[in-house]
Amino acid sequence: SGLTYSLATAPATPATGRPARLYLVVSNSGTVPVLCKQIVVVLPTGDLAQDLVPAGQHLLASVEPADQWSVDQLQDGVLLTLPQDETAAFPGRGTELKVVPANGESVSLTTHGLLVRVKDLRINARTGTALLRIRETVSVDNGNTWEDHQVTLSVAKYPPEEALTDDVVGNLAVHAVDTEGNPSATPVTLLKPEHRGKAVLTWTAPPDAVCEVHYDGREPARLSGQEKWQLPVTDITRDTHFRVQVTLQRSGETSTHHLTTAVAVAEPVIPRLTVDKITAGGQKNLLGHQLLTVDGAVVVEKESHFYGAVYGREATLVVADALTTSQKLSAPEIHSDKLAVADKVLVGSTDYSGMAAGDLRVRNDLTAKRLAATDKALVGSTNYSGMADGDLWIKGKATAARAHISSVLGTPTKLTGAFDHTKRQAPSNGVLLLWIRTADAYATRTIFVDINTDGAWGGTYETVAAASIDYGKTPDVWMASATVPLYAGQWYKIWQAGEGGRTDAYFFPVLAG
Repeated sequence: SGLTYSLATAPATPATGRPARLYLVVSNSGTVPVLCKQIVVVLPTGDLAQDLVPAGQHLLASVEPADQWSVDQLQDGVLLTLPQDETAAFPGRGTELKVVPANGESVSLTTHGLLVRVKDLRINARTGTALLRIRETVSVDNGNTWEDHQVTLSVAKYPPEEALTDDVVGNLAVHAVDTEGNPSATPVTLLKPEHRGKAVLTWTAPPDAVCEVHYDGREPARLSGQEKWQLPVTDITRDTHFRVQVTLQRSGETSTHHLTTAVAVAEPVIPRLTVDKITAGGQKNLLGHQLLTVDGAVVVEKESHFYGAVYGREATLVVADALTTSQKLSAPEIHSDKLAVADKVLVGSTDYSGMAAGDLRVRNDLTAKRLAATDKALVGSTNYSGMADGDLWIKGKATAARAHISSVLGTPTKLTGAFDHTKRQAPSNGVLLLWIRTADAYATRTIFVDINTDGAWGGTYETVAAASIDYGKTPDVWMASATVPLYAGQWYKIWQAGEGGRTDAYFFPVLAG
């Protein structure tokens, strides 16, 4: 041949039935300039051992330099490579090239050689050696005469267990995911908030490998039989270490490889954190002390000790449920526009026996210059018959008109037709209030409230409240009521027995829910 040809494959030893890539490199290794009109590459097609690719397979080929050459598939297994000008000139070693073809055709100078790539072809299923044929049309006398030469290059095909060697394992990387779910072209080491904790893990391994992916203490993902190894991962909310275990079977032997990589998260979320000390580094308060800012509610499972002042928003301290003290509670003034306590106020004691209306009993000292409650206080009851506007009664209960209850707890939701065992779910923390009045003589009615005890819609329900009325010949009199505190999401149902009377039910949200 006038030109020199060399062939490389990826992987270096092609496997039968597996994908591969071919790279053909062309240059002039001699001392005489060579002109070239075309190069035809023929890949044997069929299902025999001497064939390279199955019949009918489309070959995806490209060429470099692309501004001087083009390549097209003429038919099965045949690639035609042509210079963009009529002729390409390959200079010889150590010679000064002056090209003026005898026929006057335009000539482009090829000084970097020629590379022909064939990507994403599949090797046929037969082990053997295939001959790749190359036919060139060249001239070594400045275009006076043209000759066709043929070169053959052998390509060996091996069974997968022999061809796919261990050195193809590696390249573990993390790719960020865009809004449409597409992985980034290049790996990343930092996941930013806009990535929403989503990424794609990629690595290189033979198609017959078995891979296990471990990260963040989760159940390992097990993958096998893939030609392109990748795994979408979600909820990456903190710095995460990934490990991929790759297992291969080679000639009856098992080999295991471990690939590792890590990615950092710009704004991490840590569900559980144990520290010895946290030093505040935020803005300073009016006393010049640096503040520790927590964006969200704080739950402390054990005792909390405060050695400085405790402040609420705008110098107000709000206790949403109960205030319990075992020692002395003292304050110069206690002001509250709305004092709402769903059950009891505990101040050093839970002994309410013998309390009379208006009493406030504590085991220790309660010191206050002023106790101001400008609205109503609710303490475990909705029995408010006989109350005058502005009264505050405490006898294990509190009494108030429904309008006043609304001003304290907010506008309630009336549960229309709720007394037929319908399963309902509390939209927020709140208080369920029910009451009965007689409408006819000798009315009898009992209402019951059942709550779910195990958190499931179809779980176990237990009766926690009931109210009955039997009022003889006196109609249109309010008589009985029931109160049930509910937490957000709790399932409950209301039902009734008896006849006569009228029953209403309202759900009041507690404070901010």
